[in-house]
Amino acid sequence: MSMLIQDALLESWRRQCQIVQNITLLVTPQTLSAAAAPGESSVAGHLAHIHSVRRYWHMKAAHLEEPVGPSLFTVSGDDWVPSHDIAEIQTRLYESERLVGDWVKAQLEAGAPPIGHYDHPVLYPQHIVWHEGWHCGAILLALRLNGVEPSEEWECEKIWDLWRLPD
Repeated sequence: MSMLIQDALLESWRRQCQIVQNITLLVTPQTLSAAAAPGESSVAGHLAHIHSVRRYWHMKAAHLEEPVGPSLFTVSGDDWVPSHDIAEIQTRLYESERLVGDWVKAQLEAGAPPIGHYDHPVLYPQHIVWHEGWHCGAILLALRLNGVEPSEEWECEKIWDLWRLPD
């Protein structure tokens, strides 16, 4: 893989993670429990799930026995309770961003062999980007339904403009 393409892939991962972090800036202690519909995941649940999925698929791809780093869930019996500490959520998301990005970079530099459930390391972060995009939409819907309406300007600056060249 050429360095130009590798750098673009890793940059796309970084930008996706920045979007997730930007969305956490809309979240307040009151909206962490917000959900798009009764019985659906809360905002805190979506964010904890994003972090968990990054760690889980890294574990699978790296052939590890358990995920790296702390979870954002506390398990009590059959209940998985997400953290409601916004600062901890942001810290853990940053840690899992680095975990995935650094690991994929190392795999690409090693010659891009098949990894875990993926026949190429590029497919791992692309799977996670797709997954997180879905959860970001669900989080934004839950926030909107609970009184948090980001402006079009905010969405352009904090989400869409991260993917495009400046005008």
